[in-house]
Amino acid sequence: MSRNNAKYEVVITDSDFEDGSVEQDILSGVGAVVKKHQTFEAEEIKRVTKMADAIITELASVSRDVISNLDKTRVIVTYGIGYDNVDVNAATERGILVCNNPDFMTYEVSEHALALILSLVRRLPISDRLTREGEWSKQGSMIWVKLMPLSFMDEKKAGVVGLGRIGKQVAAFLQAFHTKVMAFDPYISEETANKLGIEMVDLHTLMKESDIISVNTLLTNETFHLIGPKEISLMKRTAIIVNTSRGKIIDQNALVEALTSKKIAAAGLDVFEKEPLDANDPLLNMDNVILTPHVAGYSEKSINAWRILAAEEVARVLGGHQPKHPINSEALSKRQS
Repeated sequence: MSRNNAKYEVVITDSDFEDGSVEQDILSGVGAVVKKHQTFEAEEIKRVTKMADAIITELASVSRDVISNLDKTRVIVTYGIGYDNVDVNAATERGILVCNNPDFMTYEVSEHALALILSLVRRLPISDRLTREGEWSKQGSMIWVKLMPLSFMDEKKAGVVGLGRIGKQVAAFLQAFHTKVMAFDPYISEETANKLGIEMVDLHTLMKESDIISVNTLLTNETFHLIGPKEISLMKRTAIIVNTSRGKIIDQNALVEALTSKKIAAAGLDVFEKEPLDANDPLLNMDNVILTPHVAGYSEKSINAWRILAAEEVARVLGGHQPKHPINSEALSKRQS
């Protein structure tokens, strides 16, 4: 489609993909042309989005300053589930819908969380290192001594922070290992949790009683540093914590201190307060931490799914239909007024 003949302009601020061809194939159906960028600079984002009818974003900051500069934008869609990079309040004030993309990668992220948990419980990274370093041949069958305390899943207590789609799936995986699951989520009723065999508790109870903690909540103003020094201080010395949601939900400095001083046993982290990690970040030198580079949601299936679903959401809004996953439905009335 010629840009001159396009009815709408859709701007991709950033993504892990070289072009916007998948999105363009879908959005051509509503007369839109897709302009793909790869920028994280505030002024450049303002420039490329100014005349956009719709914006798709992955990690770039769509701030109040950016939103105040928009001339005709109707919707901002995030590629993923999280939308903490978009100033939702500013968008609502301008009558701009914000939508996220929760219909994919539930299994990818929950399986990744489970993989981190099992690896930490069974101390697989240390087993791998000792094997490669030749300790097996030195110790013979007594190599297991160096892995102690070596644990197992049966009858442990797990705490899930955030009982949305991913949190529910993590809980189901853990229950398959005969693990008792507790959860903290002020937006989930006890009735719903009870049907899933999950006990709802307050956050401090979860932190204090859990052997395994999995963080699966969105990053919002409410959840920023939700798990801070006080919460971490409640954890058992033998407890592990896994985060596959957003790094800023955990106070990373407090976590590093607890891991360094062995106040908690271990952590598995796919997300961090600053991404990518600095070369001198202390987490990189800890043997009681497993680190992965914010890849929990990726699979051969999901990498196309998130592009298709994001584009389809934009197409619905530009085509005059209701979006499937609006974060701020009140923006509709704002625009109509």
